[in-house]
Amino acid sequence: MPKLPPGIEETFERYLMGPTLVNEALREIDPSQLNRPNDDGWSVRDILLHLADTEMMRAIRFGLILAEDEPALPVLNEKQWKRKLHYLWRSPEAALSLFTQTRFAMGEMLRQCDTQAWERRGVHPEIGRLTVADLVRRGVEHVDEHVAQIEEMRRR
Repeated sequence: MPKLPPGIEETFERYLMGPTLVNEALREIDPSQLNRPNDDGWSVRDILLHLADTEMMRAIRFGLILAEDEPALPVLNEKQWKRKLHYLWRSPEAALSLFTQTRFAMGEMLRQCDTQAWERRGVHPEIGRLTVADLVRRGVEHVDEHVAQIEEMRRR
């Protein structure tokens, strides 16, 4: 089995911990808090569905980068997805399960990648060139941001 590139081990472990961090933020949450929007109009339910959708998009981006040469990476318009994909009516439990399974499946795949694979790039129209390692780092930051958001919403 290939070894993770130097310097990515800690970030990769944090990437794998994402579902655990989300579950901890949700521990013993009152169901009435799931649909209560924050000042930006996002609820805990919305955040869970957003995490699932963005993790699926991240998985597609991983696949594109690993299988193609500098592919164009798709953009996800989070406000449109929230509105047009009916976040209000969808299951937060299913979203959390999808997020968890996608993250673990990608972790399993990424463990098989050699150093050259981690350095492969795709081109995001808004961000520019992104490597596989960049996508993992951004995945860690994304979960950290939303876990903090859920915790803040629960304190109110």
